[in-house]
Amino acid sequence: MNEITITGSTGVIGRRAVRELLATGHRVTGVTRTAHGHERLESVGARAVEADVFDEESLRRAFDGADAVVNLLTHVPSADRMADPSAWEENNRVRTEASAAIARAAQAARVQRLVQESIAFVYADGGDTWLDEDAPIAGGGVTTTALTAERNARELFGGDTVVLRFGLFIGPDSGSTLAAIEAARGGASVAVGPPSAYRPTLWLDDAAAAIAAALRTPAGTYNIADTDPPTNAEIDAALAAAVGVEALRPRPPQDGPLARSQRVSSRRLREASGWAPSMRAGTESWGRIAA
Repeated sequence: MNEITITGSTGVIGRRAVRELLATGHRVTGVTRTAHGHERLESVGARAVEADVFDEESLRRAFDGADAVVNLLTHVPSADRMADPSAWEENNRVRTEASAAIARAAQAARVQRLVQESIAFVYADGGDTWLDEDAPIAGGGVTTTALTAERNARELFGGDTVVLRFGLFIGPDSGSTLAAIEAARGGASVAVGPPSAYRPTLWLDDAAAAIAAALRTPAGTYNIADTDPPTNAEIDAALAAAVGVEALRPRPPQDGPLARSQRVSSRRLREASGWAPSMRAGTESWGRIAA
């Protein structure tokens, strides 16, 4: 049993991580600044602590006594605002300033392990090639600050650092998931890349299980996605079937990280920890959610 402190503990992935870590026998503390956050954490058996995620001294006190800190902080805008660069300002600040403060505070509190959330869309377009954690990085767009958060975790923290590069989260309470289903009901695809491009996807509950697995792996970077990432065409076909339409209209071609073909391999984490996703989220989840 370990003492685990989580920043971002009341978010879509944080809530699941808290429950997963408690279920696997850890003592869990969630960092929050709201009464609702305190209530939510304590209702599932976790401890709540107040801290300012941009203030190192506040965080150091929150991390005191923790064996591991898990940083899951994000501030992703709603689906209807994602195309507006200004909507990402708070998320960028969280990934740059807050990640640095968390890494330094964890170091000052003598935490043994820091787990940093990141995203799998940082890789260059790989076509049909499998992309492991050593594949070329292209960054750009919304991935730029995710790479900054990774770098902060590695360079500002002296203990074991684990970076988790997650695929696109899919779940019944994910804003992007619900937006994709709503668009599909109108016959439209939300895929920004060509039909043949691979997209790393991940069921939210499987992401939480991977976070628990990250506490027992060697330090390093790990991809976390469906064992067999689907193509945009496969995702659109599954979405169309889930909502009862014949096919989805493709979007006009776009550039950026999400338009690249990224056939991301999560073999490293599976071999290091035994973790495996419970479903192929990119194709198997839509019917369950749409129903």
